[in-house]
Amino acid sequence: MGDDVHPKERGQRSEAAIVFELVRRGLTVLEPFGDNERYDLAVEAAGEFYRIQVKTGRLENGCVRFETRSSGTLTRKIEKEGYDGEIDVFAVYSPELEDGFVVPIAAAPTTTMGLRVEEPEKPSPNTNWATDYRIDDWVESIRDERE
Repeated sequence: MGDDVHPKERGQRSEAAIVFELVRRGLTVLEPFGDNERYDLAVEAAGEFYRIQVKTGRLENGCVRFETRSSGTLTRKIEKEGYDGEIDVFAVYSPELEDGFVVPIAAAPTTTMGLRVEEPEKPSPNTNWATDYRIDDWVESIRDERE
């Protein structure tokens, strides 16, 4: 996906990719009517609903980076707002990797997050490995919660 893609289109592509991945795994995916909800999608599994905010991740220095807050313009001033209490997970799609990840809101910092896909130059105990946030693992966990 090139830099010349409009941000709205980039977001739509990421949403479509995430919907495909969730439906492919047998989940029921719901979309809120209109554009006023803080979440983009909801899924139902084992009688429970999960609110999902889709983000486009950008591959930078071996990490898939994404914003964990929204940006909006309010009277010529950019407002950044978190999602605490309004979503359950972030679903992050990386166009460069053609892969997606699911990060619970409780595991995400309040501004940005990186999911490491390559070994860092300097090891750190605070590394968030992308493999810890695989879509398959999240889908399995929400199916197992009620069984």
